[in-house]
Amino acid sequence: MAARVPGLADCGQGHMVSAHSVRSRTITTMTGPVRVRRAYHYCRACRRGWHPADQALGLGRQTTSMAVDKAVTAAAREMPFARAAGLLQEITGEMVVAARTADRIAKRSGAAARALIEADTARVACAGPGAYRRRWDPGATAYVFADGTGLPMVPTQTAGRPGKQPDGSAKTREVKIGRLSTQTRCDRHGQPVLDPDSTSYVATFNQAEGFTCDIAAEAVRRDFARAPRLAVIADGATWIWNLADKLWPHATQIVDYYHAAEHVHDLAKLLRPHLGQPGPDPEEFTDKLKDHLYHGRIQALATMARAVPLPDQDTKDQVATALGYFTKNWFRMRYAQFRAQNLCIGSGAVESACKNLAEARAAQSGMRWTINGADPILALRALHRSTHQAPGDQTSRYNQIWERTIPKTTHPTPA
Repeated sequence: MAARVPGLADCGQGHMVSAHSVRSRTITTMTGPVRVRRAYHYCRACRRGWHPADQALGLGRQTTSMAVDKAVTAAAREMPFARAAGLLQEITGEMVVAARTADRIAKRSGAAARALIEADTARVACAGPGAYRRRWDPGATAYVFADGTGLPMVPTQTAGRPGKQPDGSAKTREVKIGRLSTQTRCDRHGQPVLDPDSTSYVATFNQAEGFTCDIAAEAVRRDFARAPRLAVIADGATWIWNLADKLWPHATQIVDYYHAAEHVHDLAKLLRPHLGQPGPDPEEFTDKLKDHLYHGRIQALATMARAVPLPDQDTKDQVATALGYFTKNWFRMRYAQFRAQNLCIGSGAVESACKNLAEARAAQSGMRWTINGADPILALRALHRSTHQAPGDQTSRYNQIWERTIPKTTHPTPA
């Protein structure tokens, strides 16, 4: 096909330049390769050449159409690159791209997604007071969920890093994930329900300091500081509570109830062999510990555990360590009070994010990543799964990936 272009074109510096020659280019589209003949303009004053038709068609330097890029990215965002390429071939009946090309396109789109996220973070940092104010429902609660999960890495990415392998080495690198949502209602059973289309995600391999900056920017963009109520829900990881203390000292901090219940089972497992004969029934003993936890009676739980006679110092140390989890977080375990306030007490929202956003795509059998390879995919998935859209946004943040990469001006692209 031949692209129609004006006889004269502005080089961007005020010089009107006529066509120098006609050059061909093959573009991969969803229906197969298309050969495009377009005029080449060269400005002698600027010593720069360009193809106005490339800009008119939104091609840039790429050899694939935007439709191909979007389709490949959508498929590779959800499945391995080879399967993504195969799926497109099955749908279109054409070999659109090879697996290696799908890899390259997805990572290019992912790099654009990460750049968009970083630009938004920088924009928030430079914004003045009140730039992101929103109208809050008086009964609304804003939630920040935070957690981390490990993704399998190639050996060069874990060399020298401590881990959980028997020899103390690591096979994974942690990706930190944050989920920000709101809640304005409860279901018919009185259980708090997160609002639909109120979720945005943050996912990064950065250390705690970098993650703090990212999630703080997202919270500012969402105007969480002015929410009627703000709650931070996580497991007992110290870095998360340090983050919460730093960013939202007024927020209600809640240890995920289900993590705490697992710790109760671990504590009961340590204590049950030493209940004595005759003594309390082991099952009833465990249920009583769980009942204390459910009602937020942490002091009663600790007193009950300490009343069990222990045979040696090693066992006493293990029990003291297990109890430390509860005594250190007692004010984050006031579950009866939290339920009475219609607050969520579980971090299942971010637990599912760890699995669905990160592990489902990047922790499949046989996968090994580099950070440079995995990070673009995580950026894509985080943006795609972020359903919250700020007032005034015409398109989702995910679709802005391509909006920002399509040439918008008539300025030439260097040949």
